[in-house]
Formats: sequence, structure tokens, C-alpha cells
Amino acid sequence: MNRIKIGTKKSTREEIGAVNIEPNGVETNKNDFLVYFLVQPDNIAVLSETAVRTKIIALSGVIKGYDCIEFSCINSRENFDSNKNFYKERLEKEHSQKVRELLEKDIAHLDRVQIQTASAREFLFILRFKNYNFESNDVQTGISRMEKLLKDEGFTSRLAAKDDIKRLYAVYYVQNITQIYFDNYDGERFVRSDDYI
Repeated sequence: MNRIKIGTKKSTREEIGAVNIEPNGVETNKNDFLVYFLVQPDNIAVLSETAVRTKIIALSGVIKGYDCIEFSCINSRENFDSNKNFYKERLEKEHSQKVRELLEKDIAHLDRVQIQTASAREFLFILRFKNYNFESNDVQTGISRMEKLLKDEGFTSRLAAKDDIKRLYAVYYVQNITQIYFDNYDGERFVRSDDYI
């Protein structure tokens, strides 16, 4: 009989490389500290060419201000591509005209939902502080400087709080868009304080 070897499971923090999620950022296992800024995008489809050029110049102004800035764009909506592919495959095999019509309506409905939520993306400006030192004031100085720079360049943004960071990680790593509350520890919300009295 072959025995199944069960390895040690990694925690979520180990999997994503996070040592700790602080109120204003994430301490990584590489001794970096990541600070996230949520930036509200402009709809460039309705802007003039001059306005778009101005936005690009403003973005380059932000980039020039930092040597440790990173950018990310995360979908904050459901992705229905696998559902649509399933319906299309099913449609090819289906012989009943009535069922085919229903499948086509389902595909059209998913297309409408995706079009309505196409702009549901979150844009992140990420500051990476290398060789992070908890006692250093570099992080707070960098945050203040970035907030001022974004405001001066005309970007609408805010510093991501701890709950924002947990939600962003859930979207990025597991495409979890529907969950509202994230525990710091598994099952935390089910533990009552009077359990320890």
C-alpha cells in the first residue's frame, strides 16, 4: 500500500509573501514595505486629445518623482468568459431550437452585464520601500510626498486602508470580488469575546 505524503501547508501570508498587513501597507518577507494608492481613473474616451496629453504628462510627473513606483490594474468585476464559452460549446451541440434560443439569450445577457461593468477596474500606484526599517520615518514621509504629488498632478486618489488591501489581494489572487468582509484570521468573526471570559 502506498502512503500519501502530506506536506506542510503554507498560510495565505506565506503564499503571497506578506509578513504583516499594516494599516497603511504590507510588510513583505523580502524586507520590503508596499504602500497602495487607489487612483480613480478618468474616462479618456470623452477627453480631448489635448486633455489626454495633459494626463500623460501628469502621469510622467508622478513617475519622475519616484524611483520605486509600480502600477497595477485589477478587475473589480466578475469575469464571465468561462460561462460564455460553456454556453457557446453547449450551443454547438444543441439540436433543440428552443434551447438554442435560450442559450443565445444567456450569452447576450452576459455580454450586457460585462459591458455595463467594463469600467469597474481599480488602478493602483504602489510604492515599494526596500530594506524596510520599522523605526525609520521613510514610509510616512514617502506617503505624504506621494499624496501631495498625486494631488498636485490632478489625480483623485486615496491611501488604501487595511481592509482595502485585503480586498485587493482577494481580487488579485483568487478573483474573489463578491466577499465584503475579510477576517484577519480564519474564523475570526465567529469567535465571541465572552468565549474567553
